[in-house]
Amino acid sequence: MFRYEKDMIPVLKEFFKERFNQNLSVEELNTGIGIADIVFTKKINRRDYYFDNFELLFHTLTLINRKNKKISEIDFSTRFSKKQINSIIEKYLTLELIEEYDSEYYYVKNKLPPTITEFYAIEAKLKDWKSGLYQAIRYKNFAQKSFLALSSEYIHRVDKNLLIENRIGLISVALENTRIIINPRKDNPNDKVAFYYLGDKFTKNVFLNYEQEKYCPQQWL
Repeated sequence: MFRYEKDMIPVLKEFFKERFNQNLSVEELNTGIGIADIVFTKKINRRDYYFDNFELLFHTLTLINRKNKKISEIDFSTRFSKKQINSIIEKYLTLELIEEYDSEYYYVKNKLPPTITEFYAIEAKLKDWKSGLYQAIRYKNFAQKSFLALSSEYIHRVDKNLLIENRIGLISVALENTRIIINPRKDNPNDKVAFYYLGDKFTKNVFLNYEQEKYCPQQWL
């Protein structure tokens, strides 16, 4: 049916495009724990900035984690260098993440929103379902749902109970009859920072790929 795994990708993209009536997907997204064949989402929550720095994002999510939380300059100095502090505070103020409380304190006005609400990751394999399963499990680090996609002629080889046990979805891929065999329930990603970071990376890729979009996020810091 399929000669190479790459031949399955257009079929999978078309399947999800029709299923969700959109085409917000990125191929071969480098996640830091493997290159996901396809990552897609139903909706992008637009921001006018994104993070390219994982460490900065980690500290931002740690610091800006609760509305009305009081933050002192000491909180900033324990996370950022002296050269960074003023520009970061200014940027947080501009983005309305924090507000000045008095000369020594700020408080959290708004939490940082993720650029996407849900991530779906797909690992496509022609017939080697075991290696595909191991990779799909890794993607649960950042994705709400993770799927193993296998050519339909090899679906009978899969230990479906093992996938269900690990909450991994299964997609049978065929030219005319691609279908979801196991649709796992949505889980919270294992790593919140990875979810945010890869959401920003995904968003950047989507809008670079679809040049007709007028919106283009801007890098900061």
